[in-house]
Formats: sequence, C-alpha cells, structure tokens
Amino acid sequence: MSARDLVTALVLSWILAICTGYKIAGYLGYITGAFDRVFKDYLLAKLQAAGIGSTYLNFLDSYLQPRIAQVVVEGVASEEFTIENQVFQGTILGPPLWNTFFSDVVHSAASTGGEPSMFADDLSVFQKFDKSESNEELSRVMHVCRAGVHKWGKVNRVAFDPGKEHVVVIHPISGFGDPFKFLGCLFDCKLIMDHAIDKILTQARPKITAILRTRSHYSKKDLISQFKTHIWGIMETQNGAIFHSAEYLLEKLDSAQRRFLHELDLDEATAFMEFNFAPPSLRRDIGILGLLQKRVLGKAHPVFQKLLPFYADVFGNLRPGDHDRQLYGHNLDIKFQCVLYSRSIFGMVHVYNHLPQNVVNEKTVSGFQKLLTLTARQICQEGIQDWKKCFSCH
Repeated sequence: MSARDLVTALVLSWILAICTGYKIAGYLGYITGAFDRVFKDYLLAKLQAAGIGSTYLNFLDSYLQPRIAQVVVEGVASEEFTIENQVFQGTILGPPLWNTFFSDVVHSAASTGGEPSMFADDLSVFQKFDKSESNEELSRVMHVCRAGVHKWGKVNRVAFDPGKEHVVVIHPISGFGDPFKFLGCLFDCKLIMDHAIDKILTQARPKITAILRTRSHYSKKDLISQFKTHIWGIMETQNGAIFHSAEYLLEKLDSAQRRFLHELDLDEATAFMEFNFAPPSLRRDIGILGLLQKRVLGKAHPVFQKLLPFYADVFGNLRPGDHDRQLYGHNLDIKFQCVLYSRSIFGMVHVYNHLPQNVVNEKTVSGFQKLLTLTARQICQEGIQDWKKCFSCH
C-alpha cells in the first residue's frame, strides 16, 4: 500500500488500542544509505531461498556485478568510480530486490511481540501494552527490539542511523518521547498533531502568498486553479494522520484557505458553487468517506478490512440502517478516550452508515465522492448554515 495508506492504517490501529485500554510503544529505525549497501552474495542467497530459479538467479548475479560509473553535470563528467553491492536505485528491479533483502528483518523486529511495518528503507515496530504499564518498562522492551534489529543489521552488513531512530510511547495522557517523523508526517507522542498541522501550514503559506502575487495577471478562476494544483496536495497528503485532531487545529487549514479567498473578494459558499472550491474540512470528510467506500468495495489494503469489518461479519446479521453495507466501527468496545474515538475515522463510520443506498451502491470511489459533493452543493445552495459540516463527525 502507499505511504499514506500505511500511516492511516497505523493511526487507526493506535486509536483503537488507546480507546480500548492500551498504550502504544514504538521503535522507528532508519537504515543508513540503505539501497547502496546490499551485499550481493547475501541477496542472491535470499533470492534463492525465496524460490528464484537458477536461470533467473544467474541473470541477477550478472546484473548485480560491479559497474563503472560517472556523474555528469552539464556535460562535465567526474572521474570513473565503481558501484557494487547495491540494488541500483531508479531501476525497475531495485524495489523488489531491496524488499527481498530487507524482508527477513521482521523476524528480529517482531521478537518482543510487536507488529513491524516496512516502507522502502523505513522500519517501524509498534506494540500494545496495558495502559497501567510504566513507560520505563515499555521503553526497555522496545530497546530490546532495537537491539535485535541492530543485530540483524550487523549480520547483513547494514547500519541503522542512530540520529534518526526513536523509541516512543504513544498515548493522549501518558505519551512519552520527542516528536518523530514517520513517512513524511510529524507525530507527537500524545497524538495532538499540532506539530504536523503547523508544518503543513509552514509549507503552504509561502506558496499561497506566491500565488496571490500573480493576481494582477490571472483571473479568479485561474488563481483558484493554481491553489488546487499547488496547495491542496500539501494540505491533504496527511489527512489520514491528522483527521482526529481537535477542531481548533484543523480550523487553521480552513482559515488559510479563507484568507486566500478574502484576497480574491470571495466567500466560501460562492467559491464552492461557482468554482467547485470546497473548504478543506468538507474535502477531508469526503476524502475519508471515500476511504470507507474503497474498503467496502474491496479495493483497500486487507488491513482496513480488519480495522473496519462489516457489521454482518461481526454479529451475523444486518444492522438496521439506511443501507445494506453497514460497517462496524468497534463502538461497543470503546471504554476510554471517547472524544478521541468519536472525532477519528472510526467516528466517520456512523456517517457512512447513514448515507443513502444509491450513494454506497456506486462502484467507483470517484463516483461515490462525486455524489457526496453534489449533495453538499445542494445543501449549500439551499442556504443551510452548516453546509460545510454536512458529512462531519466532529
């Protein structure tokens, strides 16, 4: 799955664990110069163990032989040098070869009972503990996990960068550790996500200012188009990680877009109706509902099926509701941090379960989200004050 899917799935699992009486301990590791430090003989042995036949194995043996290379900048070439014991980044074979080489680290990473997650050269291990356990004990266990991973690295001739490693405890009350970066998203150990949102705004605001500086040369339509192209990607890439944040924090993103509209002498309703320029809050809600539809259609990673099961699969019968694709959001299991649960993606299950049958019958996520957008436009056109929150669980 994509990096965004992995982050979203992990945050969902953390919230579910926290709201059912646990806290999460984590170890995050990062290999120094990962793809450039793959010992060829070990890789070939792992490929053979994975079932690669002799003909293809001989081809890969030849493919991975040392090469003579140069760096060329504007026609000026460096001295020749040798590249070897690496999977050659930028090639088609690079990712699957690296994945094969890296895959058996999970045995060391899971040695203390945690769940390893890997994405390229990033390794993370998260483990549930009863919330009564001390942070010192959790930290000790994760350092044991870290030692096991480092032992794997020593055997496989790779090194982990200590400056980018973290041992953390994640919990809204008793979280412990420095903010950590995970697949591009900045997390704090209490899952407030203020650091992440501030970082998004730090990236977005200068670009918004740059767009506004060109307004004498472009129409409102063109300026809004530039905003959609250059800003929405920054604002929305981490939606799965920040969705559970308090409303006052998420409002900062809406406020940034409102200030842009103010400079164009437009209000949010006009921008939405005339330029299909929805507020970030509405786009976030529709985006998360799209994820739930993707899960219902069976197009999401299997981990989402476990986190978001069908109601009928859990209880053996259909839940009374507005449609026949009801999801179960674990609401009967929640005993702690109910506010965190209700404003998370799990809270959006309630919204999804009350959508009309014709909407959830859509066979594509894009078609599903288009229907939601049309509904929001109709509500906005009718002048209903809270049209921006028509699909909100906040």
